[in-house]
Amino acid sequence: MPAFMLLAAGQPSWLWYATRGLGTTLLIVLTATVVLGVLTATRWSGEDTPGFVAVDLHRNLSLLAMVLLLAHVVTTVLDPFAHISVRDVLVPVGAAYRPVWLGLGVVAFWILVGVAATSLLRSWIGPRLWRLIHWAAYASWPLAAVHGLGTGSDSRAYWMVAVVSACVSAVVVAIAERVRDGRAVTLPVRGLVVVAVAAFVVFGSVWAVGGPLQPGWSAKAGTPALTVAASVSRVHRGPEGFSDPLVGVVVRDQFGGVQIAFRDTVDTGLTILVRSPNAGETLPVVTIARDGRVLCAVPATAETNLYAVCGKTRLTITLYGSLQTYNAGGTIAGRLDTSGPLL
Repeated sequence: MPAFMLLAAGQPSWLWYATRGLGTTLLIVLTATVVLGVLTATRWSGEDTPGFVAVDLHRNLSLLAMVLLLAHVVTTVLDPFAHISVRDVLVPVGAAYRPVWLGLGVVAFWILVGVAATSLLRSWIGPRLWRLIHWAAYASWPLAAVHGLGTGSDSRAYWMVAVVSACVSAVVVAIAERVRDGRAVTLPVRGLVVVAVAAFVVFGSVWAVGGPLQPGWSAKAGTPALTVAASVSRVHRGPEGFSDPLVGVVVRDQFGGVQIAFRDTVDTGLTILVRSPNAGETLPVVTIARDGRVLCAVPATAETNLYAVCGKTRLTITLYGSLQTYNAGGTIAGRLDTSGPLL
């Protein structure tokens, strides 16, 4: 294993933590909302709990889910490492970053927005149409669960596996309670629901075990190897050196090679690509580019940090991340220190 893959953990951008935490919390709250919605449809309530309490709790959790959803979207756009634009969180196709799995999240977003909007217009559209549209909210839950596993950087973490497993179990139990009893005329519909839920659990489990829970998922999911910012003016104009934070992503290919793509968060036109040595090479290679134009591609000495020389400028690249990130891929932070400008 290259020396630069054995670096100590550090502190990435708070936005990176915020969007991950909000996404996980949103899945939990959305799960609770779905479970309460299913159970209140059966006129279920606790022995000492009036039915209207469960209904009000369901409504309040739905509102909380919308607030968390908007906060998750905002922090995702503001978080600089994935370079997800406003267009990417509004249109479910065409994103550069993990397009399929991000697109599923966008579809879930619009379903929830539509349900919230029609709830505000319930008196205008009537209860029958509102109820029909409201049922679409249940479709947002499996989309959100798959989106979280497909795009999340914590998919292989034990705690995340436990959270997703608990959420799936809660929804399955609630649906089982819902379809257990009913009129004979609804038996075909209830049977179809059972088949659909069983298919989701089986195929979802097979997909998760063979996809997000496996090393190398980051590359398979569609993580771009290098995100180049739009052309911008150089920030550091003087002859002095500078020290800037970096954000990026680790991708491991099918041959075991590692590639780390960074973007400077201050001088956003500056990108750094670090790759492990190929056959015949002994050192990792660092490629520095500005606005897509390669400035240099040089070998780097890998000790506690990476050291390289680009032209006359000495570079020190500090990487912050866990061994799990280097082994499986995911987001990473770093810092670039230079002895002079990078033109």
